[in-house]
Amino acid sequence: MKLLLVRHGEISSNINKVYAGRSPEKLTERGLVQAREVSEQLKKYLVHALYTSPVYRAIQTSEIIGEAIGLNFQIDEVFREIEMGPWEGLSEERVAELYPEEWRIWLNRPADLKLPGRETLEDLLKRTLGGIQKIYQNAGDKNIVIVTHVAVVRVLLLWHTKQSLNLYKTIHVPNAGVFEMKLTAF
Repeated sequence: MKLLLVRHGEISSNINKVYAGRSPEKLTERGLVQAREVSEQLKKYLVHALYTSPVYRAIQTSEIIGEAIGLNFQIDEVFREIEMGPWEGLSEERVAELYPEEWRIWLNRPADLKLPGRETLEDLLKRTLGGIQKIYQNAGDKNIVIVTHVAVVRVLLLWHTKQSLNLYKTIHVPNAGVFEMKLTAF
């Protein structure tokens, strides 16, 4: 099975370095263009199913992709953004001011960050792998697109390459970026 992980198009929080979390922000004009561009890119694959996070920016991106490749999308909660807890809606600068010790951990050892109300990277990975396992059991060797968020893409790529979740910050995931993962067994 080939998984094609797609990060949603740009939102204002991405520009302003704000942790949007699960906010219902819409795509910016640039984000809409990115979604159309990625939908064209995905046409070269024979895609059998399209899944999306329930967060609005991912749904918007999925609507554009689905129309272009001729598939309806399926919303799956397991692909929603990481639960940011008290950081949601705050800028990186503000988080650094309010949570200096936690911010240092997040920058240097992100997998070690434990904060009440905030999902750990390990918990995020377990959640998303559960969803991928279900898809794998039903899809076999088909091509599947999942429209999701930066955190989900990062932890899945690290898992797939058998690297530490503490390398989380080293993975560049642009808006509307496509990342291929070939799964031969699960």
